[in-house]
Amino acid sequence: MFSRKDNDPLILSIDKERRSSFRVEPSPEKPIYVSIGRDKYRVNNIGAGGIGIYRRDEDKELESGKRYPFKMTLPLINEVVSGIIRIADINDRSYHCRFISLKKEEKEKIHLFVLERQKEELREKRKE
Repeated sequence: MFSRKDNDPLILSIDKERRSSFRVEPSPEKPIYVSIGRDKYRVNNIGAGGIGIYRRDEDKELESGKRYPFKMTLPLINEVVSGIIRIADINDRSYHCRFISLKKEEKEKIHLFVLERQKEELREKRKE
């Protein structure tokens, strides 16, 4: 049985800067590329809330806080997702992007991809 002292308050803290959805890394054998304008960028992680994009020296500079239309094909489920992303943060290695007003159908495709990728990762670990 569990008991608590009366003077031992339960403290709950919420980090509002944390991601609101789980992200996965695409398989190296099946990478995801996102098209933003005429440029293609390789995705380093994806979740229903947003994506991380690898940044290279030769990449055209995307601006923090700015919104861009995007399009990408998700391997494993072979579905195309498009919408608007906002660049939330930029560091030396990557752009951190949030999906803006993503349609419900598009979000469901991403959820399905994340689930399939998690299953794939589990199968890979079982082989080891």
